[in-house]
Amino acid sequence: MQVKNLMPDMIILDLARSKAAGLETCRILRNHGHFKTLPIIVSTPSNSPEYRAQIYDAGATDIFPVPVSEKEVQNRVHMYLNYRKAMTGLQQYHARMARELKLARAMQDALLPPLSQLEQIAKSHQLAFACRSESSEEMGGDFWGIDVLDADRLFIYITDFSGHGLSASLNTFRLHSLISHDQITARETMTSPADYLEKLNRDLFNLLPTEQYATMLCGIIDLKKNVFTYAAAASTAPVKMTIGVRATQSLDPSGFPLGMIEEARYDVRQVPFKKGEILFFYSDVLTESQDHQGRMIGEEKFLELCQAANMRPDNAQNVTGQVFLDGFMEDFNSRVPRPLLDDLTAVTVTRL
Repeated sequence: MQVKNLMPDMIILDLARSKAAGLETCRILRNHGHFKTLPIIVSTPSNSPEYRAQIYDAGATDIFPVPVSEKEVQNRVHMYLNYRKAMTGLQQYHARMARELKLARAMQDALLPPLSQLEQIAKSHQLAFACRSESSEEMGGDFWGIDVLDADRLFIYITDFSGHGLSASLNTFRLHSLISHDQITARETMTSPADYLEKLNRDLFNLLPTEQYATMLCGIIDLKKNVFTYAAAASTAPVKMTIGVRATQSLDPSGFPLGMIEEARYDVRQVPFKKGEILFFYSDVLTESQDHQGRMIGEEKFLELCQAANMRPDNAQNVTGQVFLDGFMEDFNSRVPRPLLDDLTAVTVTRL
């Protein structure tokens, strides 16, 4: 078909000679990628309602009845060429935005700890990590990280910004910059996660626009003292478990969100963290998502999923946390439809 080589901006099909062939041509064009949104105007002397319906069913954009005035043809051609121009611009805009969002998503994924870092920490500090991250359709605002303080202590954090889209994504880079650069000295000398949150909160209060804030939990895993010392800023509640034991302990996540109140104060909390135990950190999509019946998962069902995953027979033999996380996500995925409305972050830290 020669028209495919011409790649026009608009087509006027004359069906005066052959109705059947013209309709088939229209259908063929609509099945070709370039012509799916192209204005196709059909010129026909027939004006019966049944035939007009066949023309539209074949994919025509509009119909020129015959006879038609030259001025009407000019007006409609002008209108549809403007339409085509606008559609082309919109498609180019969406394509550009898709490329930029893909790049931004890749940059945001780079904020997460690389596998090589986790493997090195696991070896040097006798820990095991299991991680799962999943992007929603929109840019999100959550990430997590872990750093070595010394031979016995590790600093771990998980954070989530309010909202979605570009603003939440940009805020993650703001916070990550503070954590990665401005706060290095503070972490190396840190003894109180609460003091650290208070410093971050003051910095974010001066950076964030009004009504934007972050939730966060950060803490120190002390392998020598067998404790996890932490402070929270309205985060999700990490879950502590013993491998193969049904009981779960939800840690206290209460505290003011970061960036909301300039002089906010935070509490230091501490729990035992011994060999054979798991800490499960996660983003709120695991509790706030709705199941296939439209019911929110909620805290109670979330803990039931944790217990079921921890009691799997193969979990006791595989103490890396990966079996637990795989089992949890398998059950969660069977209940919650995709796409998720928020980013998913799930991390387990297991004492070996």
